Amino acid sequence: MFVSLSSVGYSIKSESQTRVLLHEISFDIFANSITTIIGPNGAGKTTLVKLLLGLIQPTSGAIKKKKNLKLGYVPQKLHANRFMPMTVETFLKLCGTPKIDPPFNVSHLIDRSIHTLSGGELQKVLFNAAVLKKPDVLILDEPTQGVDADGEAIFYNKIVELKNTYNIAVILVSHDLHFVLDRTDHVICLNHHVCCQGTPDKIRKTKEMQQLFPGFATYQHNHDHHHHD
Repeated sequence: MFVSLSSVGYSIKSESQTRVLLHEISFDIFANSITTIIGPNGAGKTTLVKLLLGLIQPTSGAIKKKKNLKLGYVPQKLHANRFMPMTVETFLKLCGTPKIDPPFNVSHLIDRSIHTLSGGELQKVLFNAAVLKKPDVLILDEPTQGVDADGEAIFYNKIVELKNTYNIAVILVSHDLHFVLDRTDHVICLNHHVCCQGTPDKIRKTKEMQQLFPGFATYQHNHDHHHHD
């Protein structure tokens, strides 16, 4: 097991109130698996990513990580100073010496400034940077933003290839439910707490999924049986 979250919570206290952003989050991340986190806007997905990256600490519960765990991260947006021009080559060199072949060929972009790249070009560069050092866990926050439909399919194929070739655990924050239900091993549906989690087939049938994403999954529930779980 690479990462284990046990009853993790995160809240922000002000003088007048406490805002609970995440409550009682528990799940495990294993090698050679894709875990996708879905949920409506404002559900706490970005906060969860920050907790996984160690940028903030939980206010309750515990996050356990395998010793010497290496993390790779592809942000939703690159927050770089536009007044400090940086070429793709310089950016990638700052990320370290490559331990694996880059998933995307960006040699034609190598002399370009990071700020002049299109959305799709930038995502390829960021993806290459995140996997250079062969991470154990790759965290992707909406990695296909600014990428067209064909590009999305290629991106997701690369993610699956990396997982299988290098035994990487992938944690993916995504709005792309079609990918979630096609390629993911484990889905976590988040809305400040874990609404439901499990395999895509299991998630598709839950009333929580239907309520959060109306019309996507057909929810059928017959009351001629008893629940045992």
